[in-house]
Amino acid sequence: MRAHFVLQILASDLLKVPTSTHRDLRMKKLDSLRQTLAVATAKANHSSCQHLPLDDQRDFEAAQWGKIADLPAGGVPAPDGRTAWNIAEYDFLDEDCPETVNPSLWRMAQLNKISGLFEVSDGIWQARACDYANMTIIRGESGWILVDPLMTKQTSAAALQMVNEALGERPVSAIILTHTHPDHFGGLKGVTGENPESYPPIYAPAEFMTYAASEGIFGGNQMARRAIYQFGLTLPIGPDGTVDGGIGKSPAKGQRTFVEPNFFIEKTGETQKIDGVNFIFQMASGTEAPAEFTFMLPDHKVLCMAEVCTQTMHNALPPRGAQVRDTLLWARTIDEAIGLFSADADILINCHNWPVWGKANVLTYLEEQRDIYKYIHDQSLRLANHGHTPNEIAEQIAEPDWLCEKFHARGYYGSLKFNARAVYQMYYGFYDGNPVNLHPLSPQKLGARMVDAVGGVEAALQNCRKAIENDDLQWAATLLSHVVFSPAATDEARLMLAEVYRHLGYREESGILRNAYLMGAKELSEGINPIPMVGGRNEELATALSLQDWFDAYAIRLNPDRARDANVILNFKIEEETACVCVARQTEFARINHQSADADLKIIIRKQQLEALASGKLSMEVAIDEGVQVEGAISLCQEWLNLHDNFDLWFNVVTP
Repeated sequence: MRAHFVLQILASDLLKVPTSTHRDLRMKKLDSLRQTLAVATAKANHSSCQHLPLDDQRDFEAAQWGKIADLPAGGVPAPDGRTAWNIAEYDFLDEDCPETVNPSLWRMAQLNKISGLFEVSDGIWQARACDYANMTIIRGESGWILVDPLMTKQTSAAALQMVNEALGERPVSAIILTHTHPDHFGGLKGVTGENPESYPPIYAPAEFMTYAASEGIFGGNQMARRAIYQFGLTLPIGPDGTVDGGIGKSPAKGQRTFVEPNFFIEKTGETQKIDGVNFIFQMASGTEAPAEFTFMLPDHKVLCMAEVCTQTMHNALPPRGAQVRDTLLWARTIDEAIGLFSADADILINCHNWPVWGKANVLTYLEEQRDIYKYIHDQSLRLANHGHTPNEIAEQIAEPDWLCEKFHARGYYGSLKFNARAVYQMYYGFYDGNPVNLHPLSPQKLGARMVDAVGGVEAALQNCRKAIENDDLQWAATLLSHVVFSPAATDEARLMLAEVYRHLGYREESGILRNAYLMGAKELSEGINPIPMVGGRNEELATALSLQDWFDAYAIRLNPDRARDANVILNFKIEEETACVCVARQTEFARINHQSADADLKIIIRKQQLEALASGKLSMEVAIDEGVQVEGAISLCQEWLNLHDNFDLWFNVVTP
């Protein structure tokens, strides 16, 4: 078995026990548990896929069709001498599936490793596995029309360079952003350059800026931390770490940028001729993203379903966090696309994974993609209306029979059980109706009481060992997590929980759920190891927000203890706009295009400077030197800034 356990290296340092005899005894117990788990995981992975046609090569043929160029050798460099992206890190996938990976996920990981530049049809190409998403290239009359320029400046620039070297250099004549997720727009400046005067027209769905702000900025720090778990961003790449992310490998570790779109699509059926190419748009907002569209290229007979359809079941609620997605609307939107476009679509492309070839295959694919979201919606609500709670629904919902033959709807990204709980949340909220859950105990309080109830730590660990021997890993993880969150937590409990999480991850078919388990295991056994260029705030996106969104996002950081006696009004003039910010009653509120006659202070500042002040990258003294004007006591501005929290991205997740 190919397995690497950090426990063997760290356990002797982490286990603080009175004598070497006790330490040796506990090490033997851990070794025994590791062996038990390894055998059980190998058996579970083997049996989990017996009903799947893993030898079916049709997806591999579809994924390789039309390849004309490889990615640049040696990977894509990032700032500070690091690597933003290197598909060669996944060469281990060329080997047979190890016992540390679910074989179905291994197959998907091999498919998502197929990389390079691919011709879709005359005048349309895709750059795949250059980052987490695809960049689609359409030949316009005067240049390249680019769809979704990836996550980072470095990877999008490298993808465009590959295109120009393979197809002949042309300018970028237009950019299309299909939706509000950063793996589709963070690389904008890699293809636009830095000069705003030379930016091409950029098309996006209506309300793009509103939702890019609310998802990417309002919920930013919590979402960024959980995204580290979802994508396994600090895990090693390999059979014992991250192997795949379901809809791609992993987000690149480069510089995220932003350029504000200047053309917005408002309604289904809207047509545009962009650099001589005809587009027909369909609005899909509220499905995979809160602002999204698909489009048909009628002259090419190519349908782009954006991320509404991929080669896997998607998330109704991603583990990183987001607004819950409407699975019924999702199914209806796909059905609408069938009615609008399927009669003319010979090829279907998505913004992740590989195309679907042939009119009949396109129709079947769309129907099956539609039906998996309708099934999730209907069966979750059927069980809910029988009185079942979210966890009961997740336990009882079963795969539809046809899913064993249709890899494109299996849970490599989304998960049937996770999605079922999301449907419940959308309709009923987080409360399950049982009064015991009106005011549940915090993890620390519950942990202390649970450990005490089972007779103390040693009794709890004995129960966990028994659960592991019976391959009852969810119960073992549950009880061990209570121990870890209790005041009586031990290093042995943390190491045992890490091992259980590790093997739960090894068995997952979903790449991102695997990542979450393995991230938990890593941080339990090694602690938190921050790395640069992972997560955090996209300052260019923050600067592009409306003033209302920017001040609303900053108000989230107001600390009520520090603001207890605050009563201050500040007038701002920010470039061509004005705002009035009031802090009172431990609440901060901003009015845009308003100035108060009772203001304590007036500040004339550029938005970029305001963002730098709020993030602590610019001091008031330097701001004044840079031309910021303050009418009133400068110290009052600093006092206002000091009322706000700074968020630490690397907060604890699996420990108190």
